[in-house]
Amino acid sequence: MRVKSNVWKLAAIGLGSAIVLTCIVFAIPLKTVPYQTVETYYETEMETESYEVKEPYVTEEMLEKSKVFFNGFGIVVPDGFDIPFFIDKPNAQLVVTFQNPFPGGLYIYSAGRIIYEKLGNQGTFEIPLPEGTYKAKFRENLMWGEQVYVRLVVKWTELEEVTKYKERTEYREVPVEVEKQRTVTTYQKVSIWELIVGD
Repeated sequence: MRVKSNVWKLAAIGLGSAIVLTCIVFAIPLKTVPYQTVETYYETEMETESYEVKEPYVTEEMLEKSKVFFNGFGIVVPDGFDIPFFIDKPNAQLVVTFQNPFPGGLYIYSAGRIIYEKLGNQGTFEIPLPEGTYKAKFRENLMWGEQVYVRLVVKWTELEEVTKYKERTEYREVPVEVEKQRTVTTYQKVSIWELIVGD
């Protein structure tokens, strides 16, 4: 009986030792296992970008121009109020405005003779005049010493160089930060218990 008891004890000790030894072996990290993780990173890439460029160019256009000969008041005298002027542009238009408290007349003279007249105490008119020397005269016979308002403007058109701009689309390469992802594999030593149980 004693021998049987010792055998059981030895068997129990052996079994216990085997279990403990197995647990120790299973707990030691012996196996290398790959782990995969997703990693975010940024890369600089070149991207094509469009932009507008204003490009100057010169063209010729007919432009309307003007010059003020007189714009103000004058005193009416018995002989009239005179404004001499000179037209030095071809195809010119004379624009006249006048205003007086009393009726009278505004006359345009060339070479000593009247070529246009406008009667009344106010008025506006426009007449074509060739190049030359002229005189505008306001006259009235009722009340001398009064002020008359007169405005004389010459208008003409002439061909002139004008700078204009046209838009053109151009392209350039610009750096752009782009978010990307990649799978990274790392290796770790794990025990057999970890392999059996899992994460």
